[in-house]
Amino acid sequence: MNSVSGTAPPPRSTFLQALAVQTRVIGALIMRELHTRYGRENVGYLWMFLEPMLLASVIGLLHYETGHEAYGGDIKPLPFGVIGYTTFILFRGIVNRAEGAIEANAPLLYHRTVTVFDIVLARALLEFAAVFSTFVIIISLIIFVGLADLPARPLYFILGWVLMWLFCLGQSALITAVTYERRTLGRFVHPYTYFMTGLSGAFYLMSWIPKGARDYAEWLPTTTIFETVRYGWFESAKNDYCFYGYCLGFCMVQLWMGLFALRGIRERIHLS
Repeated sequence: MNSVSGTAPPPRSTFLQALAVQTRVIGALIMRELHTRYGRENVGYLWMFLEPMLLASVIGLLHYETGHEAYGGDIKPLPFGVIGYTTFILFRGIVNRAEGAIEANAPLLYHRTVTVFDIVLARALLEFAAVFSTFVIIISLIIFVGLADLPARPLYFILGWVLMWLFCLGQSALITAVTYERRTLGRFVHPYTYFMTGLSGAFYLMSWIPKGARDYAEWLPTTTIFETVRYGWFESAKNDYCFYGYCLGFCMVQLWMGLFALRGIRERIHLS
């Protein structure tokens, strides 16, 4: 005999239901970020593509003037510059915008379904979409005029971009947590990205630098990332200096540290 209770227990949310809710939250955060960052005045959302496109085009033209002989093989200078710089723009864009992310979106945390990591994730996804779309437009034009070839190993190229995004996501989570309530540390974020311009591997091949310097550069996950991106695009490129296990492990540990740090500051965020 079934017992009848006055109130039925609330239904438990399944994983798929929770995932659907978080997907809607991330989508709403991306749309809000689009509107607040670019607005509807002047060129509006087009600036999301125009800003990185202008920067990448200038860097690519500078490399074009160096001449094909300086690179060797099928590694042409123009696509070399564009691929390196657009990938680096992804790093610069995500990391630079990590500082102050909580202050800019604090009112949204009144909603229980919105977390600090949701804000960090939405920003990183938006930056990836903008920069990768810009790259596709620029490289398509370069291929059309005959100054670049199609990617030799597309899956490796995509792998490089995914690794860069994971690396940037972990760094942005850490920076968002560490710079909250520490404005002085936040001032070092932009100089850090400038410093990484020369060290990251965006503008050099590992085989170009002396062995002594290369032994230190191999500890930077970004050198594996850029070597992977170029290995995916150019037929003559090598992946001798790609350490995928180390790079992925570094990215995942960094992301775990970022999540742990964000969880620690959630109770200290003051909503007004």
